[in-house]
Amino acid sequence: MPTVQWVINEMEAWAPASLAETYDNVGLLVGDSLQPVKKILVALDATNAVIKEAIENNYDCIVTHHSLIYDPMKRVIACDATGRRVMTLIKNGISLYTAHTNLDKAEGGVSDCLARKLGIKNVFPLVKDPSNDAIGFGRVGELSNEMTLGELAGHVKKSLGLKDIRYGGDLSAKIKKVALCGGSGMTFWQAVKDTNCDVYITGDVKYADANMVLAAGVSLLDITHYSSENVVIEAIVERLRVKAKNANFPVEINATSVVGQTFYTV
Repeated sequence: MPTVQWVINEMEAWAPASLAETYDNVGLLVGDSLQPVKKILVALDATNAVIKEAIENNYDCIVTHHSLIYDPMKRVIACDATGRRVMTLIKNGISLYTAHTNLDKAEGGVSDCLARKLGIKNVFPLVKDPSNDAIGFGRVGELSNEMTLGELAGHVKKSLGLKDIRYGGDLSAKIKKVALCGGSGMTFWQAVKDTNCDVYITGDVKYADANMVLAAGVSLLDITHYSSENVVIEAIVERLRVKAKNANFPVEINATSVVGQTFYTV
């Protein structure tokens, strides 16, 4: 029977905690590393709905991309939203493990999953980590065939199952070289310009930032924070399933059925 420590070991063999940014909070956030694990639920966030799903379906471990606890907690109390979720996890014997910026940077992590989903080839990091040229934030690559921005927008919508998409630029502009970053990637817009990409695909694009990118001659596709990162959930599930099968561990591993998008369209 695997324990929570097995989950930690397998996740950090892929995305070492040492890769995480200094501001980040990753690793085992709630629980006991020695606790046996029979069922693992994978989600982008440990929301109330995800925790409820875990309780109702007898999961004993949740693996998320986003951290439930970022700032130091001075107290864990029921009248605080985060404290209440921590208490609920503990009360129900559910451990919580998080891989955030370390999984953003890792090979096969968030941005690699997004690039693969969109069929972008010959990828390399947009912003390389000083420790390894093969890892880092974002990815740069090429489309198999040149498209217009309008055609690319349609391709992205279909590939990610989006109802709509925000864009900036000329829909008839020719696109071949692509930069992308899961989550909020506008911090790296200068790197996009420096790599001479035709378009930048990311989420959480602000008005002023969009103007800077467009003024630099780069088109934009804003696919939302959630949709740009949710693609990694399937990869986490698949990796843990393979590792469990290879070790002959009788553990069930599933993606959450909860749709975690914060904003919707009507």
